[in-house]
Amino acid sequence: MQALRKILVPVDFSESSRVALEYAAAWAKPFGAKIDVLHVWQAPAFIPLPSLPEASPADATLVEIVKKTAEQALERFVSEVQNRGVAVREAIAEPGSPAHTIVDVAKKGGYDLLVLGSHGHTGLAHALIGSVAERVVRHASCPVLTVPTPTAR
Repeated sequence: MQALRKILVPVDFSESSRVALEYAAAWAKPFGAKIDVLHVWQAPAFIPLPSLPEASPADATLVEIVKKTAEQALERFVSEVQNRGVAVREAIAEPGSPAHTIVDVAKKGGYDLLVLGSHGHTGLAHALIGSVAERVVRHASCPVLTVPTPTAR
């Protein structure tokens, strides 16, 4: 088995993401591997004005607001898991399509393992929503460990 040096954990702030991060920590420990956390965000085409955060500057673009919100949410998420003893080396917030961006960041970063949560959608929900985990498994250049959502066990 190849030694693990770098593990990437893509997160969407769900319980599945938290569980995936715990799995990554368990895999990292015996190898002394570093864990990086990635959140991929997308700016929606439209947000009604009442939905925007109150602290948003009037001249900020929608993309700037969504980027800042994603970075703040990632910072809180990483802080929470670090308080529970999970060592995170770097937190990365990237714009783009989730599956494509995850695969791209993993390849460019030379990661040895991807660990991501799977929401366990099946049937019509899977057909309509698709599966980021499934697309990542198909296209990743490194091994991928998918962790089922806690309710799917």
